[in-house]
Amino acid sequence: MEAMVYRKSVAPARTEGRHVRGTPEDRSGAWGPSSAKEMRPLSPVLFYPMVTEPEMVTWTHWLPTAIVCERTGALSPSEMTQTLTRLKAPPEVLEEFTWTWMMDLFEAYAVRTPVRRDARDPLLLGRCGEQWYRLALWGESVRPLEEITALVHQSLALRARVARWRIWLGLGGTLAGLALIAWVGSRLGEDHPFGTSLAVTWGSMLLACLWMLLKTPENCQHDFLDRYRC
Repeated sequence: MEAMVYRKSVAPARTEGRHVRGTPEDRSGAWGPSSAKEMRPLSPVLFYPMVTEPEMVTWTHWLPTAIVCERTGALSPSEMTQTLTRLKAPPEVLEEFTWTWMMDLFEAYAVRTPVRRDARDPLLLGRCGEQWYRLALWGESVRPLEEITALVHQSLALRARVARWRIWLGLGGTLAGLALIAWVGSRLGEDHPFGTSLAVTWGSMLLACLWMLLKTPENCQHDFLDRYRC
C-alpha cells in the first residue's frame, strides 16, 4: 500500500542535542545555563508541516471520521499501534509513529478516515498544544494536498447546489401532493372512505419521501468524493 511520510530532514546533531530527555548528569545542572538550553524539548515544527486552519477544514471534509487518542498514562503505544494496524498502516507509518512516541513530540494523535470507508486514505496527525501536525498519509489514492483541496471545494459547491435543488423540489412536491390530495378527496367524497384513506396515506408517504430528500446533500457530497478515493 502506498504511503507518504511528511517528516523533514533535520541534522542529527541538532536534534540529539536539544531533546528534553538526557542523562541524570545532564539534568543535575552541572553544565550550568548552557545545559539547560541544550535540554529544551524539541519542537514538532522541526520535523513536520503544521496543519493550518484552512487545511484542517479540507481534511475534515475529505476524511470526516476522526479517531483521537490523548497521550496519557492510560494510553500505551501498543494500543495506538493496534489502531494503525487495524487501518492497514504500512510499516513506514508504524515506524514513524513509534519514532514520534519515543521522541515525546506530541500530546495526542488523531487518525482521520472517510465516513463510509474503513481503511481508505487514513491520515495520521499529531497535536502539540493546540497545533496539529501532518505525520503520514496512506491508502488507495495518495494525492497532493492541492488536488484534495480542489476536490473538496468542488464537493462543497455540489453540496450547496443539491441543497438548493432539493428545497425547491420539496416545496414543489409538497404543493403538488396537497393539490392532488384535495382533488382526490373532492372526487371521492364521503361515499368512498377507503379511497379517501388511500389518498391520505399516499400523500403522507410522498411528504415523508420529500423530507428525506431534503436531508441528503451531505450524501451527495460524500458520493462525489468517494469517486476519487478509489
